[in-house]
Amino acid sequence: MPTAAKLVAALSFAFLAWVVCIVIEGVLPEAQRVGRLYPVSIAIAALAGWFISGAAKRSGYIDAASTGVRTAMTAVLAALFAFAVATMLQVSMRGIYPGPMDALLDIVNQFIKFGLLLVHAPVVIAIFVGGAVAGMMTEWAGRRWR
Repeated sequence: MPTAAKLVAALSFAFLAWVVCIVIEGVLPEAQRVGRLYPVSIAIAALAGWFISGAAKRSGYIDAASTGVRTAMTAVLAALFAFAVATMLQVSMRGIYPGPMDALLDIVNQFIKFGLLLVHAPVVIAIFVGGAVAGMMTEWAGRRWR
């Protein structure tokens, strides 16, 4: 059932994903393309906000901040997995993999490769602080509009 908290969560985590994409773009190498980074990340973060943070039990701002960080990390992991699968599919269409198991193992390699691009202080700080703030905004909306 739609609630104000779910709407605020979806919007705040979508905004957080947009901000994190801007930060990521700043730390990526010059030759790295961003492609569909923005729309995919924003959609995944909005869904994670709606279903995780927006649906969480209202118990306080500290718990809301931790739920927000959990939601942000879930969105990051889901986006990394989506990009790893998409990259594997692009490579497999060129017929480079000798077998299906090689393609599946390359998902793990791509996941790790993309994950290592995120291990920069500005990106990590944006994810954690932004997730906590978005979680607290969701808590505020849940208390304000019952």
